[in-house]
Amino acid sequence: MKLIGTLCMVLAALTAANAQTSAEADVRAANHAYYAALSARDMPAMEKIWVGSPDDTNIAPPVRPVANEGWEQIKAAYLKFWGTLDSLSVSMDEPTIKVRGSVAWVHGIEKAQRRTKAGAEQAGTNFGTSIFINQGGRWLMIFHQAAAISRPQSN
Repeated sequence: MKLIGTLCMVLAALTAANAQTSAEADVRAANHAYYAALSARDMPAMEKIWVGSPDDTNIAPPVRPVANEGWEQIKAAYLKFWGTLDSLSVSMDEPTIKVRGSVAWVHGIEKAQRRTKAGAEQAGTNFGTSIFINQGGRWLMIFHQAAAISRPQSN
């Protein structure tokens, strides 16, 4: 009996570890989808990533940020920003992901490159943080913030 109890505990621990790994992989995929939609300036894809509720919050742009609250305000801000650009590429190559139940948070360094309609090339790094919630088996973004990482001043 003792052996069966021990085996059940080991099996339960392995099952929990596999569920955590699976959730982290799903959150990683959702986070990657966010940056792909952002870079493509693809609103239909972006609408599939966000919860789409009045509780959604996006604090951006990284310089002189504004808290856009509610999906409609966030969507308008994206469309306005994207309209100023000819190209945009944003990625987070090495996200740190934490999952607790139906909530996950992701943070890491964002690398951004863009070209404005006026032809100006801009690049920078931001510290990005996102919160995802699991709804109906899907990890959806409910919060994102990008904060510019200042460059060292040259003398």
